[in-house]
Amino acid sequence: MRLSKIPHGESLGEPLPDPDAPGADLPSHLGLARFTDAGFPWFAPVGQRLVTNIRRIVRREMERAGYAEFHGPAVSRVDTVAPAGWLEKYGDELIGFAAPFEQYTLAATSEEPLLSFIGSAGLTSHRQLPMRLFEFREIFRFRDRPQGIYNSRQFQCCLFASLDADHAGYLYSAAHAQRTVRAVLDRLRVRAELVSDPDTGGFEFVFPYARGDRPRSRTIPYHRDASRPTTPEDDIPQGGVAMGYGYAHVPRFEVRFRAEDNRLRTPVMGTYGLGVQRCVLALLEQHRTPDGVALPAEVRPFDVLVTAQGRNPAVTEAAARVYEDLVEHGFSAVLDDRHGASMGKRMRFADGVGVPWRVVVGAESADADALRLRGPRGAGEPERLLSPAALREHLALRAGEEWAGRPVRPVEETGAKR
Repeated sequence: MRLSKIPHGESLGEPLPDPDAPGADLPSHLGLARFTDAGFPWFAPVGQRLVTNIRRIVRREMERAGYAEFHGPAVSRVDTVAPAGWLEKYGDELIGFAAPFEQYTLAATSEEPLLSFIGSAGLTSHRQLPMRLFEFREIFRFRDRPQGIYNSRQFQCCLFASLDADHAGYLYSAAHAQRTVRAVLDRLRVRAELVSDPDTGGFEFVFPYARGDRPRSRTIPYHRDASRPTTPEDDIPQGGVAMGYGYAHVPRFEVRFRAEDNRLRTPVMGTYGLGVQRCVLALLEQHRTPDGVALPAEVRPFDVLVTAQGRNPAVTEAAARVYEDLVEHGFSAVLDDRHGASMGKRMRFADGVGVPWRVVVGAESADADALRLRGPRGAGEPERLLSPAALREHLALRAGEEWAGRPVRPVEETGAKR
């Protein structure tokens, strides 16, 4: 990726806002995401790299846990979502179409379209159960007050479901779903607390977030059990990153299977969701440093930044050749070739999105193949003078290393206090 060739590239590398400033939107400030005037998010190219890496990890863990991937359309018939009571309860959140297409709506949920698909595609025998499926889906809901990428009108989720022969099987699948989410969050290095109810299978994962809307007292286990005792700590704002519960409306759909006794029965469904955008936000909040964000190696957008020192066209061309050579050899690299951007701003961009290694191509490099390699700010790495071959050898050994950085505050303090 060349930063001179992407939208909003000139804004990358601005000084970070005060982490305690009200309304500080770190994804927007870092240039990872922006919003249209209608409240719908755009992920800029650098931000989309982060999203792609998160989705790759989620997909790997879902497949490892035995879920099969499918993908449905973004548009559903209004009649499809009606059996679950969506029109009565959440009609104001549906984003529909004007006449003559008013019978269609953008996807505000996944359970009903999935059941419609399964009913037509075929669930015939108890031998197909448990059935576990997942998809990456864009969800559309009208929000009066979007809250950045945490609660926007369009949001990216990994939605997954289980179908079992009975309630006991569903409870096992719900516990399995919890373990799968935990495996994803551990791989992402996102810290989140599990709030669960073993009797109903309902659960949520919440993370410390001062502007979140999911304190423990508002999670599914508390919502579905009014007698559950609460403490003042249960009302501290947090952010929700994943949830799951039993879906009660399966009997309203034409989904049946033939049980061992040869009778037609209705499966028991569990429905679960992991917010991809909320994973982005949790990562940024929990891995922030005074200079930027030290993202885990598996998710950070790039491992290497290449930039030219000065405006000599020969040096700029040499930097481009170094960048192209690194990409050709399989390294995750970005070229900061923005005209007029200072070296300080380019290094702030690397700090801001967690690019650990920085290759500076100077006047001497254009003729002598002497490349300066710098490590992360404050890491104590000596500056090295390397040939392109030695640079590749060094990065092959160390490009994927973790750089934790010094946190701006302990992760326990990223949430609000009473």
